[in-house]
Amino acid sequence: MFDLSDSSTERRCHSPPEVGPDMLRRVKLRTGLFLAPLTALVLTGCGAAPSPSASTAASPSGSASTGYRMSEVAEHNTQQDCWAAVDGDVYDLTSWISRHPGGADKIIPLCGTDASAAFRNQHGSQERPNQQLASFRIGTLVD
Repeated sequence: MFDLSDSSTERRCHSPPEVGPDMLRRVKLRTGLFLAPLTALVLTGCGAAPSPSASTAASPSGSASTGYRMSEVAEHNTQQDCWAAVDGDVYDLTSWISRHPGGADKIIPLCGTDASAAFRNQHGSQERPNQQLASFRIGTLVD
């Protein structure tokens, strides 16, 4: 990691690592918190660029959002690495699997898929499940 105690921007920003979806996911998994956006902000301030596979698009709130192809989501299809798309957004559900009130067996088959129909059929517009899902959002689904 960078030595943030040094006041030299050049030293702090020398050869920053590539900021991409995998790095952001690792930060989230290692900290147990979703610090990835903050990490991306700090590193991109040093001149790092998002990985070529990740695109950015403006979200409805006007902030940048990482875009993922369905083929990228499909690569994260295990209990140890579980992403799912729901209604055009992409979610990292890895940490949620063991905490899901209905059991892990309800989430694991959705890993790496477009889980829109399954989520809507089970939860519809219930406020709590939709809020919980939103907390796992990592980006948007792009063509």
